[in-house]
Amino acid sequence: MFIVPLTQMDGTENLKSIMSAGNTEKKDLKDEVQSFGEVLKDKIQNVKDLESASLESAYAVSTGLSNDIEGAMLDSAKASTAIEMTVQLTTRAVNAYKEIMSMQV
Repeated sequence: MFIVPLTQMDGTENLKSIMSAGNTEKKDLKDEVQSFGEVLKDKIQNVKDLESASLESAYAVSTGLSNDIEGAMLDSAKASTAIEMTVQLTTRAVNAYKEIMSMQV
């Protein structure tokens, strides 16, 4: 039986370059900080875009403009999953709000 020999590991020089690249990304992210409301609006718009893409692809398949049934099904599944997740997050947020409001101060 042949055993593959272990190769010698590189030094930490590669890790230092990776870490320095990560630090610049963090600085860039701090410049692009958005409020919670902006992030929420952006994500809800993404869900709406997925839903409209699903409707467009389903319409194209149903009218014969497209033969991409698999793509239409994938678009439909993406939209359905996004909508379900949005509903669950909304429900959890409302329940958390109700729980906070019912706390005695």
